[in-house]
Amino acid sequence: MVLSLFHMLPDRQPVIQVKSVNVSFIGSSFDTMDAIASRLAKKGTESDIALHDKREGDVAVSIAIPRTYPERIQPLLQSLSMADTVVFFPEAADSIVGEEIVAIGSYSRPGIVVADEDLGNKLLRLISQRTPGWKFVARGDNTERELWENLTSYNASRDPDRENWRVDVDHAFDVKGVGTVCLGIVRYGTARVHDKVVAMPTGREGLVRTIQIFDVDQKEAPAGSRVGFALKGLTPDDLPRGTVITNNMRYGTAKNISISLKRENFFKDPFEAGRVIHLNVGLQCKQARVIAVGETVDIEAEEAVALEGDNAVLFSAKPPGQLRIAGHGAAASLIS
Repeated sequence: MVLSLFHMLPDRQPVIQVKSVNVSFIGSSFDTMDAIASRLAKKGTESDIALHDKREGDVAVSIAIPRTYPERIQPLLQSLSMADTVVFFPEAADSIVGEEIVAIGSYSRPGIVVADEDLGNKLLRLISQRTPGWKFVARGDNTERELWENLTSYNASRDPDRENWRVDVDHAFDVKGVGTVCLGIVRYGTARVHDKVVAMPTGREGLVRTIQIFDVDQKEAPAGSRVGFALKGLTPDDLPRGTVITNNMRYGTAKNISISLKRENFFKDPFEAGRVIHLNVGLQCKQARVIAVGETVDIEAEEAVALEGDNAVLFSAKPPGQLRIAGHGAAASLIS
């Protein structure tokens, strides 16, 4: 997104009516994935997650790639949380690819395996046992064309008509002459210019000054849109990754959380009360402590978490090697 275009325009801005597809590229080689994404779309913001975007006709595709995985597992989990669908580029049936398959299953994302035929079909069978809606594309001269055709034809489930809306922030910064800008995806509802907002879990309030979609100022942004907001009353420090921006002034938070956890059999670390674990909810990653293990797993996070019945993933933040994902399940505030 070209940030220099954030400026106040008159009220005759065009309204972009597009189908949005948000994609996570994961696999064995960041350089390979980044090169393919760069040929499919324009490179944008890059941190531990690299972003690429392209609008073609009435379809907009946004690609997120976890740049620092496998050294850190958090960007992998966050990029999958951002995605409607996944493109998986494995190069060997090793422990890293195994962990990525577990991560895919944790978020139940459909997708495409891109590999040579033997490896691709083997991994497709493993993924399909956990997650439906996967297909195989052979690596070759036509791979990028086939990928683009598959991605632009993908139809994600949207809910643009909800009374409230939600954006999960993945990047925020200050832009000279504009002020605070945040980037993210509208999860549901339709965000509008001049909406009063709250940043959760802190509860700090602000106002949407302008909205951009693909470098064009808009009056509103429907569900699925990758947006840039210029915000009044909030600073980049108020908007770390995972912050939920919403017009629902009663959006929930919790420190004590109960998770209907589906355990991963290959997670080898002890799992018991008192253990330090890490929590991923949306784009939020927090350290937590296990309170109790029973029909649910109850945890206490180090800080409050914005929570709305989200899927939660519990994981270890140790270096790669053994599986770091302990399990996943629906999260709710723990009522004591």
